[in-house]
Amino acid sequence: MIKVTLKDGIVKEYNEGISVYEIAKDISEGLARNACCGLVNGEVQDLRYTVNEDCKIEICTFDTPEGKRAFRHTASHVMAQAIKRLYPETKLAIGPSIDDGFYYDFDREKAFTHEELEAIEKEMKKIVKEDIPLERFELPRAEAIKFMQEKEEPYKVQLIEDLPEDAVISFYKQGDFTDLCAGPHLMSTKPIKAFKLMSVAGAYWRGNEKNKMLSRIYGTAFSKKDELNVYLEFTVQLIQRQQILMLTLQCLKRQENVTTERLARSLSFSHFLTKDRASRSSFPTV
Repeated sequence: MIKVTLKDGIVKEYNEGISVYEIAKDISEGLARNACCGLVNGEVQDLRYTVNEDCKIEICTFDTPEGKRAFRHTASHVMAQAIKRLYPETKLAIGPSIDDGFYYDFDREKAFTHEELEAIEKEMKKIVKEDIPLERFELPRAEAIKFMQEKEEPYKVQLIEDLPEDAVISFYKQGDFTDLCAGPHLMSTKPIKAFKLMSVAGAYWRGNEKNKMLSRIYGTAFSKKDELNVYLEFTVQLIQRQQILMLTLQCLKRQENVTTERLARSLSFSHFLTKDRASRSSFPTV
C-alpha cells in the first residue's frame, strides 16, 4: 500500500498503480467529472498517470491554472480532429494551450476562411457530443517515426526526430484521430462544450521566417458557457477601446478636435454587436 497526502492534509492509502483519475473518483464523483489533471509532488501529471509510491496529490480542475491549460489543450485536439475530418489533406504541426486559450498550426494550400471556421466549430460540437475517450500510449522512437510517416504527417516526424534520445514519445488517440503529444489531457471530449474559434493568422513553422508559412487558428474554451460569454464581451469592449484610442491618436496627430460624437460616428462595430455575437466565428484575439 502507498500513502497519498491530499491537498487538505488528509492521508489515504491505496494500492500501487492507482491513477490520478481513480484517486479523484475515490474522493468524489463530482471531483472526477471536473478533473483536468493532477499535481503529483508539485509536478503536473496526466489523469492517467499511475502512482507507485508515497506522494502528495492535488486534483486540478478548470479553476486552477494547470487545469485550464489541460482543458484548453484538449480543446485544441478537438479542433484538430474536426479539421482532419473535414479537410483530411491538411497537415498537423503543433497545438498548445496559451494564456487565454489555444491555437493549432496547420499546413494547407490556402488559409482558412470564416465560413470554414464555422464548419469546423460545427464539427467540433459533434465530436464533443460523441464523448470520445482520450487514450494515451507510448512508442519507441523508430516505431513513432514510422507511425507518423504512414499517416503522412511530416511535421510530426520532424518533431519526433528532434526529441532527445531518451525522451518518452507519447500519443493521444481519440476515435479516428491520433496526435503526438506529451499531454496532459482530459479523459474525454465531453467537457469541451463552451468554446470559440477566434481568428486565423499566419505563422512560420517553428517561428523561423526561413520555414514555410502555416495557417494558425486561435481559439478559447471554458468549462461554462457563461464564462465564455463574459470573455467574448470583454474582448469586444477591449477592441472598441483600442480602436477609439487609435482614432484619437490619429486625430491628435492631425491636430483635429476630437469629440465623443465624432468618435461614435467614425467607429462601426456592427459586425461585433449582433445578438448572437457569442456564436460568431471571427472574433479577433487580443
